[in-house]
Amino acid sequence: MTRKITFIDRIISSQFFKEALDKGEDLMADNKYGLLNLVKKALQKVNETAAQSNLSVVRLLNHYIVLFSQLIKAYVQGTYRKLPAITLAKIAAVLIYFISPFDFIPDLLPIVGFTDDLALVLWVGKSIKQELDEFEKQM
Repeated sequence: MTRKITFIDRIISSQFFKEALDKGEDLMADNKYGLLNLVKKALQKVNETAAQSNLSVVRLLNHYIVLFSQLIKAYVQGTYRKLPAITLAKIAAVLIYFISPFDFIPDLLPIVGFTDDLALVLWVGKSIKQELDEFEKQM
C-alpha cells in the first residue's frame, strides 16, 4: 500500500525547506546573534501580516511564531534547554522559511502565499505541542 503524499510532505521535501533547514542547523550550531536577528525578522513579518488581516488562522500563525521566537530567545539566553538542538534547528528553519518571500508558494501571492507558511508552522507546532505547552508553563 502506498502512502498518499500530503501538502506538508511536498513543502518539507521542497528545495526551499531543505535550504531553510540547512541554514537553521548552521544558526543553531554557531550563530546566536543570527538566531536573534532571525527572531526579530520573523516577529516583524508576523506583526505586519497580523495587521493586514483579522483571520483566525493569522492569529494562530502569530501565536506560534511568537512562541517559537520566545523559545529560541530562551535557548540563546540559556534559560531553557529542554528541547533537543535538532528540534530548535527545525523551529529556526520554519522561521527562515516563514520570512522568505520566495518559497513553495511565493508570499507575493495575496493570501494564498501564506498557505505553505501556515501549514509548516502548524505542522511543527503540533509535532512539538507537548514541549511547547511545557515551555509556556515555565514562562
